[in-house]
Amino acid sequence: MDSRSTKPSSVFTLAAGAGLLLSNKALLRVGLRRSEDGWRRATGLMLREEASTFVLSAFGLNAGPNGADDALEARLRTFLDGEPCCRASVVRGRMEDRVQREDVARYTLKFERWVDRPERFVSPRHWGDDARAAWAGGGKRPLTNIVCRVSASAGVDVWMRINHVGADGAPMQEMLTRLEAAWESAAEVVYPTPEEFAPHESSRELPGRAGWAEAQAFVDFGPLLAWRKRANATLSEPMTVSAAMLWCLGREGPLAEVCCGTTVEVSAAGGLERGVGVVVVRPADYPADVHGLGRYVVDFNRAMEETRRRESDGCRTLDAAALLPAGMAKALLGHALERTPRAFGSMALTVLKDARVFGAPLAETGHAHGFLAMGGIGMPAAGGRKVGCITVKGPVDVVKWYPGAIRAAMVRCNAMAPGK
Repeated sequence: MDSRSTKPSSVFTLAAGAGLLLSNKALLRVGLRRSEDGWRRATGLMLREEASTFVLSAFGLNAGPNGADDALEARLRTFLDGEPCCRASVVRGRMEDRVQREDVARYTLKFERWVDRPERFVSPRHWGDDARAAWAGGGKRPLTNIVCRVSASAGVDVWMRINHVGADGAPMQEMLTRLEAAWESAAEVVYPTPEEFAPHESSRELPGRAGWAEAQAFVDFGPLLAWRKRANATLSEPMTVSAAMLWCLGREGPLAEVCCGTTVEVSAAGGLERGVGVVVVRPADYPADVHGLGRYVVDFNRAMEETRRRESDGCRTLDAAALLPAGMAKALLGHALERTPRAFGSMALTVLKDARVFGAPLAETGHAHGFLAMGGIGMPAAGGRKVGCITVKGPVDVVKWYPGAIRAAMVRCNAMAPGK
């Protein structure tokens, strides 16, 4: 830390917090402190802005017999009230937000005109007056803001913007998958090819974050999947899609030498609910040959399993930070995000394999190299092609090169040997 650019009070807070953090870790290890949910506490401290929300989507669902707004609203209410993950709101605090469990689903709902492809797959720009007012003020916020676009043929596209303080991506996507199954499909959904969607790749500003933006693109991930299959045939352990993506992005181009974090679902344990952990890797630390790739995959898989079991140092640190006063915990988390790349990564990747268009979240600070979200990468497009959607949030000058950087990585995959 460069104390010349940090206020003395901040230095004291960090020093005191670091001491208490070490003490809490030791006490938790021997069972003398009761565990708190470190991830949920961290979201309430660091994911409070509108830019910290994430977006999920479901396309071409059956809107019902006549597709009328009031009938659709009633069907949606019945479904969401039956989903425990939706029965929550977020209580706004001065320094920290907290999730509050509710008896019914808490959301806003807005109906929007139908949009034809490829614009159909661009997430809404406006989520309703009530949603905007909630972010501007205090009090209690709904967990989700929902936009429905209903077609003349009684199909409906459902968009959800979700407050990360109250819910995580995996359980919310599982809920949307159940909605897809319950409402079935009104018609086959064909996603845009990268070429069709190219005019819509331009970035748009993030609310409340001057100089930061969000971009979206569709990508043919066939080369990545083919290279991963070739590589896995030579490796002692299988390489995940996340590990393959970070290896390809983190060795060349704009993200070379960068510490990259990727999210991992953390299992429920010890009275704590499911959560999220982060595995941080720096692909440039490994030689670009079959032996280096093998070591990278072994290290990645070990870190992933430790995180899933809440046994990684990162999970233990978050759980220990959850026992600190809000000001200290926020200062330590902000310091780690801003100045300690190996804590969370200065670039982040999150993957939900069953998601359609998955809008990335973003913490209040950190991730100077962007936060990238990927949904399913085998969705049907024209001409029998398969595509996936990526969204990225970050500084404007970073976001604008992501689609090109990912396409360049796909080109390299075509020429890469299994261990390169």
